[in-house]
Amino acid sequence: MNTYIDKKTIRQLIDLALNGKLNPDPISQRPATSSGPKKSQEIVEAVRSGIGVGMITVRDISKDPAMQEVYPGVHYLVIDGGHRIRAFAEFYTNKIKVNGKYYTEFEDTSFLSTQIAFEVITCTSEEATKIFRTRNKTTAVNFMEMIMCDDESAICREVRSRTKYYREYKNDVHPVFEAKRNAKGEWTPECFDSDVNPRRKWDEYVFIAILKAIGGGNVDAGQREIEALVHGEYDGKNPVTKNVLKTVDRFFNDVHDFKYRRGKKLNGDIFAAFQLVWFALYEQNRDFTFNDRFLFKERFMDAYSRLTGTGNSLYNDKTINVGTEDEPEYVFVKEFVRCNTKNFSNSVVQRQCAKIILDEMGIDIGITFREAKRSLSTAQREEMLAIQGYKCAIDGEPLELADSVWGHDTAWAKGGELKDGAVIRKSHNRDMGTTTLVEYRMILDLRKNRKVA
Repeated sequence: MNTYIDKKTIRQLIDLALNGKLNPDPISQRPATSSGPKKSQEIVEAVRSGIGVGMITVRDISKDPAMQEVYPGVHYLVIDGGHRIRAFAEFYTNKIKVNGKYYTEFEDTSFLSTQIAFEVITCTSEEATKIFRTRNKTTAVNFMEMIMCDDESAICREVRSRTKYYREYKNDVHPVFEAKRNAKGEWTPECFDSDVNPRRKWDEYVFIAILKAIGGGNVDAGQREIEALVHGEYDGKNPVTKNVLKTVDRFFNDVHDFKYRRGKKLNGDIFAAFQLVWFALYEQNRDFTFNDRFLFKERFMDAYSRLTGTGNSLYNDKTINVGTEDEPEYVFVKEFVRCNTKNFSNSVVQRQCAKIILDEMGIDIGITFREAKRSLSTAQREEMLAIQGYKCAIDGEPLELADSVWGHDTAWAKGGELKDGAVIRKSHNRDMGTTTLVEYRMILDLRKNRKVA
């Protein structure tokens, strides 16, 4: 690792940023800690007033082949000072006002000639991560910001690719994490009532979903588990498979749909309760599906409001045993649910909260549980076809094994069981959709009768 300290004028920093030689917002950079232009305005005003804004620290990657593949043509990555450089560039290009004026409206341009200490470090990504973590121990940096400062971690890439667009990744942000500019020009979330990825909270949500998808339900998913996953210490291997990520995206698809049907942005409490219920259902049946999403939304919101709301006193004094029969532990239901829906690190209370909410939702909640096994093996299908006399169970005509499939009496998508079915012709399986075998036979008979008539 090699370090030297230089001086750069603000004009030089702006030029480096605008021509792409200096990246003030690299993959590992933490999001702004506040929304809107106020912080950027304060940074510029501090310099214009002669107060100064401290040293800028960058990593020199100009001769690093691996990093040039990620950041082609970039010489410097900001380790500390990204917001300051972005503020200077925004002011210079008339994107923000300071004291009510754009840059071009000021007669005094001495701001650009102000010199700032410029620390340049040539190091590896691992060393850059250690530098960031060491220097931010005394500042308000949370554990997720520390985790996400690693710009080479494959798991961190999967996480951040879902919460923000990076030109280096050319990724698609998941719809639940999309943002748009409001009338003031500020970025606002489409689905959450917070700032955009506040203190990397959205990244934490993705990590929680990954851990619960790996564990098959409401397992421990706190700071310790997230750090172990990133550092390769979770079960001694990388368990983030394609199927895990598919489940994660399926979960967030359902979060997005729930927000749409609810007609209101999500807050942290609603999200926490929803993920509890979703992964409790996933724990019962990994192939569960929604057959009535509006019904689910109504049942969920009714239960959530009763168990956590301040507008009713229905459960203010109700207690529940969260211990055992031998060692009972009675707690107030509302207090318990309110305190533990966000207790992601404790799988015991997470499962207890999920059960309380699901019990309150009732039996019919718009969910269908499906068998994990969707069809018979070829050998099993041949046996059944032989028992059927090598005839289609729908039209009664001769049927070859190669032209056959297993047809559910009730569609698998609607929770039909594998045992309740028969061997049928492939063309019938395509045409019958979600009708039962009996219903489809009736449809065929009606068609035949019409042709005869």
